[in-house]
Amino acid sequence: MGPEETCRLAAELVEKYGDLAARVAARAVVTYESEGLQDRAQLWRALGAILDDIAAHRFDPHGHISVH
Repeated sequence: MGPEETCRLAAELVEKYGDLAARVAARAVVTYESEGLQDRAQLWRALGAILDDIAAHRFDPHGHISVH
């Protein structure tokens, strides 16, 4: 899944579940880290950051997304 698809998924989660989506992401990070699954924890950490940005209106997930 590329960055645009990830952002759109995150936007759908925020629209549907609000701040619960970010709480689930944070919980997943803790769970996967405790199980030693760092790759999965990192994925959820990145998704959580996107969820937070969308919820705080720091960017438009339906607009152009540039990755640096």
